[in-house]
Amino acid sequence: MAAITEREPVEVYPLAEFLCEELQARGWTTSDFAKRMGNGRDYPRNKVIADLIMAVHKDGLTIDDDTFNGMAGALGVSSEMLRNLDAIWRKWPDRRVVFVCPESIFGTDIRIGPA
Repeated sequence: MAAITEREPVEVYPLAEFLCEELQARGWTTSDFAKRMGNGRDYPRNKVIADLIMAVHKDGLTIDDDTFNGMAGALGVSSEMLRNLDAIWRKWPDRRVVFVCPESIFGTDIRIGPA
């Protein structure tokens, strides 16, 4: 039997792009998302974490299990799916697609860039 070789993706997208699409489909901002995360953290901390994930697409931004679990619970998906999306993006830096989350997703609590 021949060995299965790993396929290289043509493009990979940050977790934030998936999250942004999900929030937009629900009509949610990151505030709404943070309120629904239900991971035992208070709302302000979840709001900052949600905003960072949506705005910062850097390898140095790590996401802990509580955050993956909270995001998954809010969206009704598995945390493993979210981890896999993030892992694929991190594994293939030369295949990354640039993504900028629309400012409207942040609601009125935060502004990204110049006023």
